[in-house]
Amino acid sequence: MALLLLSLVMVTPMLAWNLGGSEKTALGLNYTLRSAQLASGKFTTARWNPCQSAIVWRVNLSGWPAAKQPAMLKQIQTAVAKVAKVTGMTYKYGGTTTFTPRQENLVSSPADIIVAVINPKTTNFSFSENSLGYGGVLWATWYGGDGEGAAVVRGYAVLIPAGMNKLKAGFGGGNTQGNVILHELAHAAGLDHVRSNKQQMYPDLTAKSPNGYASGDLQGLNLVGKKAGCITVPSRVNITDYS
Repeated sequence: MALLLLSLVMVTPMLAWNLGGSEKTALGLNYTLRSAQLASGKFTTARWNPCQSAIVWRVNLSGWPAAKQPAMLKQIQTAVAKVAKVTGMTYKYGGTTTFTPRQENLVSSPADIIVAVINPKTTNFSFSENSLGYGGVLWATWYGGDGEGAAVVRGYAVLIPAGMNKLKAGFGGGNTQGNVILHELAHAAGLDHVRSNKQQMYPDLTAKSPNGYASGDLQGLNLVGKKAGCITVPSRVNITDYS
């Protein structure tokens, strides 16, 4: 009856202005889901358990000007509500935090998902000079007499102030802060990058970026949402329930 907690951080940067060339060839056209490898060697979709009572999220706005923090929080709340509506899952705001997501500390996060607008020098994720943000998930896998499985247990969406400051506040098509937030929150929901620049999960923000989630994004979010069905997580998988 063993438990294996994978300290595997899926970092998926959102880059601005510079394209990734050949990197895009391995990406899905309209949507791509994260996958977790089980002890048997099989793969399964890495997703949140839609039957947990709520996914609790908190914000760290320490890298954003104090006078602008209420407006940024409102944008983030709007974006989270969009993800919740598409996935059919309950997201619950848990307030502010000083916690800074790092590769080695996600399992001790004070919420299921942390949205952090922080100086990138305070964390240790990989990013490029033109990065606007990055996000991902941490999952647990288990195996034993009751079978094997996997479930996402932590997520993060980091927004880089220097890049966000160059964008238009609010939502809408093109180079907007709202599009970056939606992109990173979709990573925290389990989506990866795609090849189509008509989708929000394209790895680069451009003037042609869609207004919110496009058809492929919506399809992917549905596949990691409530309609995918409950995940039976054994009681021995001891992960803090913040709901």
